[in-house]
Amino acid sequence: MKLAEALMERKAAKTKTEELKKRIYQSSRIQEGDTAIENPLSLIEELKKETARFENLIIRINRTNNAAKLSDEMTLMEAIVKKDMLNYLHLIHANLADKATPAPDRYSQREIKTVPNVDIGEIRKKADEIAKEYRMLDMKIQECNWKTELI
Repeated sequence: MKLAEALMERKAAKTKTEELKKRIYQSSRIQEGDTAIENPLSLIEELKKETARFENLIIRINRTNNAAKLSDEMTLMEAIVKKDMLNYLHLIHANLADKATPAPDRYSQREIKTVPNVDIGEIRKKADEIAKEYRMLDMKIQECNWKTELI
């Protein structure tokens, strides 16, 4: 199984565990005299099996991420962390530019005028550079995911 397939399986397993949890809670109480549509204890057994599958997938994915290398010798795990940090930096830059952009919120000339304390154009340019670096790294990660066999 390729790593990318395992990632899709992990997502499906996570969704199934959440659905089972909801069904367990929904079937935990019934109106007196009615019969339950589903037995919560049977659902818990099904949930145990699904969480074991989910746990196994996560362990195997993490092992693979630690072992797999991108073309530049960075491990997949390191690339994922770097991608997360690039995403964080992009958000900070984009939000800074948005917050610094003057808004037409003054009703009269007597109100206090605020002005940007940073070069908004430069901040947006830097945000775009970070976003590009993020996209390029993400493409490398996706390529590695489809080429790498799950350990």
